[in-house]
Amino acid sequence: MEMAPVEDRNGTMNNTPKITAKGFATGGGEGERIWFVADTLTLKATAASTDRSFTVVECLTTPRGGPPPHVHTREDEFWYVLDGTFEIHIGDKVHAVGPGGFAFGPRGTPHHFRNTAATPSRILLGFTPGGIEGFFRESGQPATNDGPAPSVDAAEIARMAAAAPKYGIERLAADD
Repeated sequence: MEMAPVEDRNGTMNNTPKITAKGFATGGGEGERIWFVADTLTLKATAASTDRSFTVVECLTTPRGGPPPHVHTREDEFWYVLDGTFEIHIGDKVHAVGPGGFAFGPRGTPHHFRNTAATPSRILLGFTPGGIEGFFRESGQPATNDGPAPSVDAAEIARMAAAAPKYGIERLAADD
């Protein structure tokens, strides 16, 4: 990734890394699908497609579903609720977020989310820089059909425990 200060049309200097990847689009229903922590992830943008700038994942989450509390030491994360309602825990604060709502958690901050709706709901996850999809691939399993993701089992927990240090992820004790 190239770092070059550029002046915008207002004369402000911007030191944001320049993305050297080419533009792309991922259609609805498109993207690699992974079953992870009883949810279905669809990779919409990956480190490979964004020159490692960011990763975007659509997550279909079961009622009361979501990942366990954890910390990313390498990525900032954002959440954008597509449908349903979610509790998003960031540090010691809990945010009730509905459709069109947004939340952000900087790297190093404990966080997790839960689907509080009575039906499966979708949330868009974003990570910067990109690359965390490797953790999802190593910990989860390819989604082989359109049915719900299988429950978390001992094998998935072992895969997560093995992959987490490689991706700078620290699992925390559950708080709810």
